[in-house]
Amino acid sequence: MPSVRTSVLVPGADIDYVWSVVRDFEKHPDYMADVLDIRFLERDDVTALSSWRVLLNGSELTWEERDHFHPPHRIDFDQTEGDLEVFRGSWTLTQTDEGVDVVLDIEFDLGIPSLAAVLDPVGIQAIHSNSRSMLTAISERRPEPASR
Repeated sequence: MPSVRTSVLVPGADIDYVWSVVRDFEKHPDYMADVLDIRFLERDDVTALSSWRVLLNGSELTWEERDHFHPPHRIDFDQTEGDLEVFRGSWTLTQTDEGVDVVLDIEFDLGIPSLAAVLDPVGIQAIHSNSRSMLTAISERRPEPASR
């Protein structure tokens, strides 16, 4: 099964701030161009069920995923229904001397075994590009200035 790992360093950032940005899925469409809509269908401190609509290579992809929030800074997700046969992975945040390293790992299966040799490389490139765009948008977020 193909997998894609994408990472970004958020320089000089505090991990708790970046963690709050990453786990606030419903705000992602406000600053991520390829993310059209995300909604929490269920949510507590440990798990969530979220609905996603994104553009991938210009095509709309939709799915629902079960999200598991693991202390201190990891989210595992697994598609429960959607356009792909398999879509799962994790977000992992690590504080470093330079800032916060954010890693997005994704495994996927398009569900068309006879075309996997042709379609998987296209899927890998598209998911990597989309992941890079999402992580770059996260790295550019800065805390709102305190109101006076």
